[in-house]
Amino acid sequence: MVGLYQRTIIVARYGGKIHIGCGCGISGSTIYAMDNISIGNNVLIGGNCKIIDNDFHPLQDDKRHPQRHEDIKKKPILIGDGCFIGANSIILKGTTIGKNCVIGAGSVVHGAFPDNVIIAGNPAKIIKENK
Repeated sequence: MVGLYQRTIIVARYGGKIHIGCGCGISGSTIYAMDNISIGNNVLIGGNCKIIDNDFHPLQDDKRHPQRHEDIKKKPILIGDGCFIGANSIILKGTTIGKNCVIGAGSVVHGAFPDNVIIAGNPAKIIKENK
């Protein structure tokens, strides 16, 4: 119903690790790890989301040609149990999302967020508690 643009893609490269807990649902999204992505139990990931723990390429021009994966910045991502990630959201490297959080559709998420909050926007911020 959301209008998926792709099949679900899950990739771990250059020593990256991905853990997906029990009872999760993923709709046409990308999960790409070069460090570590940990997704808790009962997490729902809406259509066309991106969860990416790296920059894909170095930012400095002289390090992009030729590109070495050692020059790519990466930081782990942790998504707590019971979260819902709305369609077309992007979870960036170094993000920690607490348990039972809701991410509004189209959000760009970076940083640390506590349990039981609703997060939305670009850049994403807490908009209210999720009681």
